Amino acid sequence: MPRLKRNLTLAFCLLAIVGLIACSTGPSFRYEYDSAIRALTEKAATPYPETSFIVLSDPHTYAPELGTEGKAFEDYLASDRKLLKESTEILDSVIEAIEAEKASFVIVPGDLTKDGERASHELFASYLSRLEASGKQVYIVPGNHDIRNGHAFKYVGDKTERVPTVTPEEFTGIYAEYGYQEALYRDTASLSYVAEPQAGLWLLALDSCRYAKNQEDSEPITDGRFSAETLHWIEEMLMEAAKQNKAVIAMLHHGIVEHYQGQEKYSGEYLLDDYAAVSKLLAAYNVRLVFTGHYHAQDITVKRAPKANKFVFDIETGSLVTYPSPYRLVSITASQRAIVQTHRVTSIRTHPDDFQEYALAYTKSGIANIAAQAIQSYGVQPTEAENLGQQVARAFIAHYAGDESLPAGQKAISTHGLSLRGRVVVIMRRGLIQAVWRDLAPPDNNITINLKTGEWQ
Repeated sequence: MPRLKRNLTLAFCLLAIVGLIACSTGPSFRYEYDSAIRALTEKAATPYPETSFIVLSDPHTYAPELGTEGKAFEDYLASDRKLLKESTEILDSVIEAIEAEKASFVIVPGDLTKDGERASHELFASYLSRLEASGKQVYIVPGNHDIRNGHAFKYVGDKTERVPTVTPEEFTGIYAEYGYQEALYRDTASLSYVAEPQAGLWLLALDSCRYAKNQEDSEPITDGRFSAETLHWIEEMLMEAAKQNKAVIAMLHHGIVEHYQGQEKYSGEYLLDDYAAVSKLLAAYNVRLVFTGHYHAQDITVKRAPKANKFVFDIETGSLVTYPSPYRLVSITASQRAIVQTHRVTSIRTHPDDFQEYALAYTKSGIANIAAQAIQSYGVQPTEAENLGQQVARAFIAHYAGDESLPAGQKAISTHGLSLRGRVVVIMRRGLIQAVWRDLAPPDNNITINLKTGEWQ
């Protein structure tokens, strides 16, 4: 056989083998091949008990003692969009509001701190203590910023100095009273656990973060993934819930359903790896409500099985330190309706009357500046880059607020008056901006979900 032909044959064989390996590495679950387990998933869904609870996400608490002035801190803020200076004021406001709500418990799906600083964790835990003193049990899971973060710094003038972050063991120690002591079951391969915040209702609190791979002086890994061991544990817990006739809700940091078309392509690190298989698993075991965060957007999407009455809603809650600083109140009725209501922080100490306007301007400006700098890196002139940055910011502000709808007659992003280079950049990223503007069903902020059928109003 000629050498070229032999080499090509070997190459195609290798590609075929790699393809087979790739096809076989996706997760598989017992309900897919074990008839006895499948029978568990096919029985009638256990009704949810009446309950009400609060969801707040991505508070990114930042201890002021770590520095809020100076060039180093201002440089950081210039590359971010979070209201970090105001994080404690926002917490003061939201804690006061939640204390007055008639809700049984509170869940927080991750990114509790700016960058995993131990001081910030201890500060956030003190706020949770206030909540529990008001009679509301709190349950948390880590986000990608929270553990072994190589960017745990304090800011001194024009310099950054390393400060202690936390290990997984230290994390569970600080938050022992906020889920881990109450856990019925713990996963040995992650910080996932099961709790029963109300009789008959299990909370599957899932740790989807990859902090074990984090390194000093490096950004924390944004992507989310469950190990094979944790996936096995999750299904074991779902089987146990079905056997004990427990209704289940879940929370984790990363999304389990795309929140706009093409999110996996454009921002896959905000979705759980193998999210399609995991959402199918949860739906199969009748986990109908899953609460996520991470993307800082108010957005709800749904995954349905094509034939069976199986579905799961991914209810993503925006960040407290990003406009519109929302939190959710969820009530489940005896008639099996989940009523989801969105509230916003409207007043903080330094902005008692205009916080929403301030937060909007701050977040929009931050996104626009970051986008403009990225666009200029392609050689686009500053004036054009600023124009495009404003259009990008408009789209993401709408997505963060939820229920986004492009005004009639307007384009998602306009190329009018742009140079050839500017037009090329728009062509490269137009798909993302158009997708962000196309809100997927159902409504994002206020909705009533029929937990028997998956219909909504």
